[in-house]
Amino acid sequence: MQRLPHRVRRQSDKSNKNDNYISLPETCKLLFLTESTIRYHIIRKRFKAFKSGGKWYLSKDSVETFKNWQQQ
Repeated sequence: MQRLPHRVRRQSDKSNKNDNYISLPETCKLLFLTESTIRYHIIRKRFKAFKSGGKWYLSKDSVETFKNWQQQ
């Protein structure tokens, strides 16, 4: 079985993106943080996220966990 390139494998995530992931601007509005702050947390592995087509998508579960942690 031939292994597909990384960019091709990520295209399969697009169907699930609307269900399990939210975009970076939506996350900014939800958490009341700037995009640069959220990108900082993505780099520090505090969010489960991936980049597709030059846009960041974050896991809804990790955003909710971060929101609960932020409110404490």
